[in-house]
Amino acid sequence: MKKPLVVGNWKMYLESPEAATALCSALRRRAASFSGVALALAAPSPLLPATVTALKGSMIRAAAQGLSLYEAGAHTGEVSAAMLKNVGASLVLIGHSERRAGGESDEAVREQVTRARAAGLDIVLCVGEGQRDPNGEHFQFVAAQLASALDGLDASGAGALAIAYEPVWAIGKSAEEAARPADIEGMIILIRKILTERFGRPKAARIPILYGGSVDGSNAQALLAESGVSGFLVGRASTNLESLMEILKLCKK
Repeated sequence: MKKPLVVGNWKMYLESPEAATALCSALRRRAASFSGVALALAAPSPLLPATVTALKGSMIRAAAQGLSLYEAGAHTGEVSAAMLKNVGASLVLIGHSERRAGGESDEAVREQVTRARAAGLDIVLCVGEGQRDPNGEHFQFVAAQLASALDGLDASGAGALAIAYEPVWAIGKSAEEAARPADIEGMIILIRKILTERFGRPKAARIPILYGGSVDGSNAQALLAESGVSGFLVGRASTNLESLMEILKLCKK
């Protein structure tokens, strides 16, 4: 397995290049505290240049929060994979639950996977069910999301892939109300099985499977130790230096 991976998704919580630069600079100064943990910061597109500049020369990666399913052309307001790569991003979130809730289809997610890899971007592919089903249909739902997205990725792209499991029903809750390790373990096993069937055991074993859903310092250690995840996709907590540092230090243990 690779070392634990934490991806901070800033969403729209940081609003200026100065705020992005300040957070990146503070994390760089404290990088020794989380050595052994891989960190990427997903900035909104307008803040990506400042983020890339602030992280230059460090081990922290600059990521994008999404990309267009179009390669180029007359698509006002879209941001292509090539644009993200050219501005300095090395990683991109695809299929985030908030994007899917806004109407992004499995087909659009698959096309974005194809565009990202063609541009040389690594991928954090997000999957997750809206609610748990007593008959286990949520397993089938996530399996279908994953299978559809992976149709856009050949075996050579396995090393550029991480999966983020986002159970939508757990997002936005307190850590006490969010998913417990036992709630997550079965889904992680299923995702790993699908990856193994597609890419083979050696490659699949090196693909990080992250958990995203109300992660903070109070539940991160138990989730990491007991659920089988290999890191976290962290939302609002990633914009607070001390909250993020707490999660990073727990991942290091």
